[in-house]
Amino acid sequence: MIYRALDYQLTCSKCGHDVTGSRGQQIVAEEFGWFDEWQCENCGLVSDDYGDGPGPEDVRQGLLAKFGGFRARLVEGRDGTVAAARHLREILDYSPAEAIGRLKAAKAGEPLGTAVEVEALVQALRRDGYAYETVAAGSED
Repeated sequence: MIYRALDYQLTCSKCGHDVTGSRGQQIVAEEFGWFDEWQCENCGLVSDDYGDGPGPEDVRQGLLAKFGGFRARLVEGRDGTVAAARHLREILDYSPAEAIGRLKAAKAGEPLGTAVEVEALVQALRRDGYAYETVAAGSED
C-alpha cells in the first residue's frame, strides 16, 4: 500500500469529543483512490469514507502543499508519452489536451501531481512495459 495523508481535527458527532481524522490518497492492490477516516476514542464512533480517483480537490491541494508536487521520469528505454496521456485520462479524468499539456509541463520540471497520483501513473506505465520512476518536481533528469 502506498499513501499520503493529512491529519485534521473535528468534533465527534455522537459525543462531542475532539477527534483527529486522516484524509488523503492511496494505492491499494494497484487501485488508486482517496480516503477520509476517523475514530472517536471516547465513544467508539467510526467514520470511513473511500472512493476511486483523486478525491476532493481540497485534499489534493493539501497534499501538494504539504509534500510538494511530483512527476514521472523516464529511467531507460522508449518514451511512453502517449501511454502516459491515456493513463492520466483514466487516473485523473483529464481531457486528451489537458493530459498532453500536463505531460509537456512536467517534462519542463513542473509538477504533474501528488506523489500518489504520479506513482499510480508510473505503476500503470510499468505494467505497459515502460521504465519510469516517481521523482520530485524540479529534480534533474
